[in-house]
Amino acid sequence: MEKIIGSCCAATALLALVSSCTEEQKRPNIICIVCEDISPMVGCFGDKVAVTPNLDEFSKSAIRFTNVHSNIGVSSPSRYALITGRYPMADGANYMRTLGSPDQKPEGVQPYSVIVNPDVKCYTEYLRKAGYYCTNNAKTDYQFTIPATAWDECGTDAHWKNRPEGMPFFSIFNIEVTHESRVWRRTNEKLSVNPSDIVVPPYYPDNDIVRHDMAVAYFNITEMDKMFKKLVDELKEANVYDNTIIIWYSDNGGPLPHHKREIYDRGTNVPFMISFPDGYKAGSVSDRLVGFVDIPATILSLAEIKAPDYMHGVPFLGKYASKEERQYVYGGRDRLDECIDKQGYIRDKRYRYVRNYYPGTPVYLDVKFRLSMPMMNNILELNKESRLDSIQASFFDNKRLEEELYDLEKDPYELNNIVNDKSYSSVLERLRKDYDSWIETYVPDWFIPEKDNIKRILPDGKQPFAAAPEFSMKDGLVTICSQTEGASINYRIVEENGNKGRWMIYSSPVQLKNNENIEAVSARIGYKNSKVVTFK
Repeated sequence: MEKIIGSCCAATALLALVSSCTEEQKRPNIICIVCEDISPMVGCFGDKVAVTPNLDEFSKSAIRFTNVHSNIGVSSPSRYALITGRYPMADGANYMRTLGSPDQKPEGVQPYSVIVNPDVKCYTEYLRKAGYYCTNNAKTDYQFTIPATAWDECGTDAHWKNRPEGMPFFSIFNIEVTHESRVWRRTNEKLSVNPSDIVVPPYYPDNDIVRHDMAVAYFNITEMDKMFKKLVDELKEANVYDNTIIIWYSDNGGPLPHHKREIYDRGTNVPFMISFPDGYKAGSVSDRLVGFVDIPATILSLAEIKAPDYMHGVPFLGKYASKEERQYVYGGRDRLDECIDKQGYIRDKRYRYVRNYYPGTPVYLDVKFRLSMPMMNNILELNKESRLDSIQASFFDNKRLEEELYDLEKDPYELNNIVNDKSYSSVLERLRKDYDSWIETYVPDWFIPEKDNIKRILPDGKQPFAAAPEFSMKDGLVTICSQTEGASINYRIVEENGNKGRWMIYSSPVQLKNNENIEAVSARIGYKNSKVVTFK
């Protein structure tokens, strides 16, 4: 692994900034439209209940990927993978929300920002280095405070329209209307589907409360579909649609019990589509296995940037796309808010193997946040009254085995654990072996308890600041460094009249004109941004 040390050296390890607008315009714009908490509950993915006309139409010009999997069925650890290209359990980032409210954490765990190896960057830095204007509107939730160098703009007003003329853009828009919390917050909305038309899966009791919450989830997906169209229409209205790659996906599986927070298909399998300006493979379907760690590497590849060696992901499209397809995707779950658990999984195209590190406990975790959902309370009440059938009641059984194996071709709901079926012994042995190899290769430190890991990265309990930028000048060129290993530097020019230019990532000495000043700030994942320093 190539290690990036010291900010003066760090800059040279990244791609040089493209200076010519003409050269920049050869690169495609890229936009990611990311929704929250949905499994493939979309018409073009085969859901006959979903009302999603805009995504269905978009699918005709896009590639539909049916085998894309998050590393966990919940947002924060997934977003860590989506911004770094690394398995969150490799870096102590697989817990549900290291930042945020202490009320959603076990006793003794206070909010903290994950600190990782100094070579790890938000992948958007590489895009910014290559001349892209990068915006995020507006969710982050990365498990660490946002480095100043991650985005040109990040917030509710961030938009590719704000870029300087001639610059290609990379933009993420997060649509939150499908989030789990919207199931109870939007329960009184006029529904887009008839609850009686819904197919209730066998792990739910079939009653009016369950059907209503499922219908609300479908209604939220319909609203997201409209918001998707609005964002695409903005590209067309600005005459940039014909040079823009559009990517759409969800941050994890569905919002309902048995979906979110689980590491079975209903929690990890997400819909994913991508369209190209030239119509590349328009309307096609791919069952290629893709993990969330692959997405940053692929976006860099689409921008003709080679992914750094520290990324765990493999590009599946673009200039550097791997010709060899993945055999497996991997993931696992840990602490979910205040509840502690540990599971890992490996999945190929047909089978899923799960290892339970707390055998003899239920799959169900009594997460307080979820208790606002009517159907969750209804299911709990029915279980208390022993009115659930054996499949539905298994959610609460203290009978988890150390291992689970599912044949998704025969058992798409993953209800029949065949780990003790001798006819699958060769499959079991193969998946065990590859799961253990993944642990050893990528996530050997995953088993350090969270409290011990916090002490390791924050020995004094305080989040460090990146060291302030330091300046030197030679032959009219300003060099900027930071004493923090692995820090990146944002800088901007301040003109004589006080006007300030846009922030850029430092990559090489900067030429100043007469009476110009330069401002800079240092940043590193897990560290607080340094103070802004001015060189005159």
